[in-house]
Amino acid sequence: MTKPLLRPRCGWCGRELPQQGGAGRRRIYCKQGCRQQAHIARKLAASHGLGPDELIISRRDLEELQGHLYGLQAALEDVEDDLEQARRSGREPDYREAFEWLRASAVPLRSFWVEPKGT
Repeated sequence: MTKPLLRPRCGWCGRELPQQGGAGRRRIYCKQGCRQQAHIARKLAASHGLGPDELIISRRDLEELQGHLYGLQAALEDVEDDLEQARRSGREPDYREAFEWLRASAVPLRSFWVEPKGT
């Protein structure tokens, strides 16, 4: 199976960047507003002594995110075990049920994706 090609995403908001043709530098941001916000964030981070790959997140948000990720990891392990048991017993694995379980376990992570304004 081949991996799907990942389209480049905006360095600020995460939207897919439009396909670019021709010569020139590749786009990093989807629009000027994102470029400006990234600039402000870099200046603010530098004033607090943070590097370009560091960020500040509240302990509560970090713990909540870790909890959701743990739940998704546990669901993935459950699905792997269930599918393997079905194969060993000669039954047809229920992929639909496995998908629904993983999907339901991933839904809480949506709360951490903040949709950019104006979309």
